[in-house]
Amino acid sequence: MLTIVDPSELTPAGLYRQACSVNSKTSRGRDRGWYEDPLDLTCQWHLWFDGGREVRSAAYSRTNKRWLPGPTLPLSTLTTGEGAAEFLQELLSATHFGERPKALGVIFHVADEFALAEVIPGDAVSGAGAADLGVLHFNLIEDPCEVLVDREVSVGTTSWRLLPFWGAGPEQERCTAIALPRAREAFLQTLIDLGSEWKIPVRVAVTSAPMETLAALPLLQSGAEGGRLVAVIYLKFTALFAISPGGELRSVRSLLHRGNMLVPTGLGDIAWNMTVSAELTTLGQEGGAPPKVLLVSDHPAALLAAQNDLDAYSLTRQPIHWETLDLSALAVINPIPGRRPEFMVYDHNLLDAARSEGGILTKSQTFPALWDGWLKNCNFFDTQKLDAVYPTLRDLQLLRLSSVVIYLVVIGLVGTAAYGFYSLFRAMNHPSWNLSPMEVRRTEAMQVKLLEERKQIDVTNRFLLPRSRGWVAMEFLLQLFPEDSGARVESYSYHVDANRPAASPAGTALGGLTGMVRSWTVKGAAGAHLLELLGAVNGQRGLNELFERVAKVTGDPSYTPDPMRQITVTHHQSRNSKYNAAAGSSDTASDPAISYPYTFEVTVTQTIKDRDPLALPTEKPF
Repeated sequence: MLTIVDPSELTPAGLYRQACSVNSKTSRGRDRGWYEDPLDLTCQWHLWFDGGREVRSAAYSRTNKRWLPGPTLPLSTLTTGEGAAEFLQELLSATHFGERPKALGVIFHVADEFALAEVIPGDAVSGAGAADLGVLHFNLIEDPCEVLVDREVSVGTTSWRLLPFWGAGPEQERCTAIALPRAREAFLQTLIDLGSEWKIPVRVAVTSAPMETLAALPLLQSGAEGGRLVAVIYLKFTALFAISPGGELRSVRSLLHRGNMLVPTGLGDIAWNMTVSAELTTLGQEGGAPPKVLLVSDHPAALLAAQNDLDAYSLTRQPIHWETLDLSALAVINPIPGRRPEFMVYDHNLLDAARSEGGILTKSQTFPALWDGWLKNCNFFDTQKLDAVYPTLRDLQLLRLSSVVIYLVVIGLVGTAAYGFYSLFRAMNHPSWNLSPMEVRRTEAMQVKLLEERKQIDVTNRFLLPRSRGWVAMEFLLQLFPEDSGARVESYSYHVDANRPAASPAGTALGGLTGMVRSWTVKGAAGAHLLELLGAVNGQRGLNELFERVAKVTGDPSYTPDPMRQITVTHHQSRNSKYNAAAGSSDTASDPAISYPYTFEVTVTQTIKDRDPLALPTEKPF
């Protein structure tokens, strides 16, 4: 069996080794059931014990929303854990749920003890909000001695949880602490250990039966009202809950049964004092009514004893109105195995039906809070501390991912090494290793000849590249002066010169290379509109657009703009001395230049460097 050490006692290397063991020897890295709440699991096993001779058992399937009888659990197994494996094996079969559970939630309803304790002085929390109560709840779990008035409580044998009083008045206590014994945790821990050994999640919750019975009150009594005490009578104690007229919980008390009595001594006196402190009686005022008490139990004898006690108190002291809720004769509990109302609050069908009725209790804050949060969050079995010793699901997923990455890296290294050895083997077994000295010299001479021929071919191809074509130069002029641009070109020259000063040194793969300098010079006369066109070209963007148009129209790559090719322009313009604004058609025919007010001279230069693909070789190929 896997041995887990507290992470606080391990070094980082020890934490990694333990995480690897958990990942390889358990299913925690693949099954989310290990991290879910027991009440959220599909298959649940509910156990109820009140300190008598019987442990009531029921199985609930959330998939089918159906209750089924659970395996009969003897007291010896609940106390010592002996034979727990057989019961767990039966539950993990398809006998009770109709399918084999992938995870099991075990909910133990404690009905043999219901202890209460005061939480710090009342004035310190009289104005506490939800956030303050949340802090108290956390502190009560972590260190109850710092929260409770009685600092000598036993932490090792008791679990404590906070119970808010949602209906408490301004001068009343806002909360109290509920204590449950940890005597059956050995049995529950045995189930958890067996689940870990069998790699099946077994999640455990310990709940307070009196609180569940209170939460089930709207389900047990149709149209249940507030403004009364609810006395839930168990075998060893009676739980008293003060419910305001609006259906809110104001206070709670736990009364032990002394000397094997069915009800606590002085029940009437206690009930009267509690109703007065909770402001549930208006007796003594005009139109006042005596307090009301609802007696809840599945033992008719206990209900009769409680009635007699309240009747005697009403005759001799103060009047108390009471009514009974006999669970043994209640038809609504018949579908629940074991006939326990505590199981009903986990049936969502029943809760939805109660909400749809819209009674006083369901509209309050107390009962929806009990159903939706308190019963689930107040698990008296501290699963968080148990889960804290194991890596989280995210940690195990990252560990698995890192293992896959390491595996792929190892495969890559092995593959690289194998390919290297294979390449070395092929090289060592190449036929060239078996050549004689004469054959080697002949091969070297052939290689030199082939390299020379390759160089000649490359240089020849370089020479044959189109660099300067006349018709393209004419197209350049047409792109520079579009049709009807109003220009009179008097002279146009195009020159190509080698860029000798920037020539590259010889000895490269193609020998020496030299760049080129190409220039286009245009002179002529123009109107004002043409000068605007020339001004647009008098910049780097305009030049690039001009050369792009020429390259696109002609398909000549030498005109394609490139960072290695420098393009410059020189533009001179002046007034035409021959211009005559009053010249007639006969004068214009004899000298057309007199009709243009300006003269211009534009020189565009393109420098192609020796690193350009169009650079010229300086050596002859042959």
